[in-house]
Amino acid sequence: MLSRINQLPKYNAIVRQISTNLILSKQYQVKTEPSSDQNDRQKIKTDFKKQFKNFDFKINKKFDFKLKNPNKNSQEIEINEPKNLNDNFKNIINQFSQHKNSFQKLIQPCQQMNELFEQDQKLTENFISDPLKSPVINQLVLNLDKMNINDFFTASHFILRFDPNKYDRVQPFLNSKMANMSLDQLIRTLLLLRTPQLYKMQLLDTVRSYTNSIRDRLEEIENYTQLKQAMKIFYAEPNTTKILDQKLLKLAENLKASDWVDLLNTKSIYRLRDLAILDLCSYNLIKLKYIDIDSIQKCLLSCGILNYHDQQFYKFLLDSLHSELKSNDSKDWLKKNEKNFLSILSSIGMLQLKDDKLLDFIQHLLEKTPDMSKLIVNYITSCGGLGFKAKNLEKLKSKISLDSFDLADRKEKVSLLNYAWSLCSLNSPDAKLIDHVLCEQFWKDLLVDKPEEKKIAKAVLLKILNINLYSILCMDSYQGANLPEDFSISNYPELMLTKPNQNDTFVSTLSSFRSIDKYFKLNLLTPFGIFIDALMVVDKNGIPCQLDKFLNENLSLETSENEFKVAFKLISSKDSTSMNKNLNGVIKFQLKLLKELGYHTIIINQEELKSASLINRVNIIQNKLKDSVKK
Repeated sequence: MLSRINQLPKYNAIVRQISTNLILSKQYQVKTEPSSDQNDRQKIKTDFKKQFKNFDFKINKKFDFKLKNPNKNSQEIEINEPKNLNDNFKNIINQFSQHKNSFQKLIQPCQQMNELFEQDQKLTENFISDPLKSPVINQLVLNLDKMNINDFFTASHFILRFDPNKYDRVQPFLNSKMANMSLDQLIRTLLLLRTPQLYKMQLLDTVRSYTNSIRDRLEEIENYTQLKQAMKIFYAEPNTTKILDQKLLKLAENLKASDWVDLLNTKSIYRLRDLAILDLCSYNLIKLKYIDIDSIQKCLLSCGILNYHDQQFYKFLLDSLHSELKSNDSKDWLKKNEKNFLSILSSIGMLQLKDDKLLDFIQHLLEKTPDMSKLIVNYITSCGGLGFKAKNLEKLKSKISLDSFDLADRKEKVSLLNYAWSLCSLNSPDAKLIDHVLCEQFWKDLLVDKPEEKKIAKAVLLKILNINLYSILCMDSYQGANLPEDFSISNYPELMLTKPNQNDTFVSTLSSFRSIDKYFKLNLLTPFGIFIDALMVVDKNGIPCQLDKFLNENLSLETSENEFKVAFKLISSKDSTSMNKNLNGVIKFQLKLLKELGYHTIIINQEELKSASLINRVNIIQNKLKDSVKK
């Protein structure tokens, strides 16, 4: 939720400045806006120093992950056997049977059932049809007015969970006893009242009262569990979120390693892109040196959702992943963690994390492990986006066929298209897959005009056009299907309403030495699905020519031997991989296709252009034009 950044209270800017100066190393500092309120800033800065005095020593004690030591024999790892929940359930039912006529003696088994409900809701639902339910609940309802606050809390939760229709008998006591409840009891009761089975108009006033009471008592929050529950309640209230962030700073010294992972995950769930807090999470996790694969998956996914970029944090996560894979490379471990690994591979592609050593190691792991088709598809798809060609790509590719995809599932069809596109971008196409994805019955189903599918459909359209062009230009022996000759982007205007942003610095530079209207076409989406920032024709000396002499209706250019088609591509940080700043796979593939079409491509770095004077910008473009025709 990028719009939220502009709504952040001044507090966040102040704290982020402090957290950057005091905690973060120079290697991964982030830019912050200066605060004008120097007194407030100094006060918070002083408090922050006190809180994090000796922090490095303390945080090592909070390392609570039950991680496998790579040097430790697996037989030495301590395994906690889970309790038999079915036996617990039977014991609770026996207690209900014995004490159904005494509300005092029912409180303990009710508490046990509430706890069991949070562990295994499906198991406890068996009690709903149990003949003991009615006498037990009736006994509790009749004696609610006689209970102390703790017993009432237990009994009310039990009643509302297992017989929601009795809410009208519980509600008066919820209102009258609210002032005597602890903050923890208030929060847990409100979260229960907000569940779907209790969403009733008659309870809305009670829900509002509990919400207001909790908001007034946020200073009583004592631990991360309460803080997390409060975040769930108030995530849509910026001012209350500010108070919770302040409370987080006070609790920071007592947070465990898993809490920092969970906090980052919670922020991503509610789309709270509070950079000061995200920096704090990443810093505290980096201090641990190592986290497990479940935590790696959550952190990478959260970074992708929140568009949070921190090179030091990325390196820490990838190093942790590398260590985890080295010490757990068995088939059983991969199968057990397949879901996490699938998500991690997708996140690596989404965040453009190109770590060649790690990608080589993953390839080796997948190559020697059978029955890993889903992981191989995700791996190659991410490699395509990164522009990384695995050494034994052909061997990996041989393990994948159409049978690897459930084509009755729309998501699987999109996955197949992404996989086929990645193989083309890596110059290792699979003719059978291309033939399948270019058949009308395949792509027509994906190009649907639904609001929730629009973003996916747009990506599908561009990739289909890319694959089709690649099969025509780069696969001489290809005999499979192609798109119909009348297929055009103009057939799907609803998918292409949003044009790419125009770079004013670039446009002003071009207009300073040639007329834009006569010599350039700006911001074009070509019929073959590639965005071009500027299109032009130059002579053999790199001098621009008037476009109308060469441009046809379909944007194709007819030039002679002494004239050259030129396509400008503006490159920003999002077009480069995060770890080594190389061009990503998408840009590389587009440049390859443009070259095959006879274009001379010129890459312009936006940051370089922005920082140069007008004269230097003109010189940069003129020199690149001259160099392009010499190639």
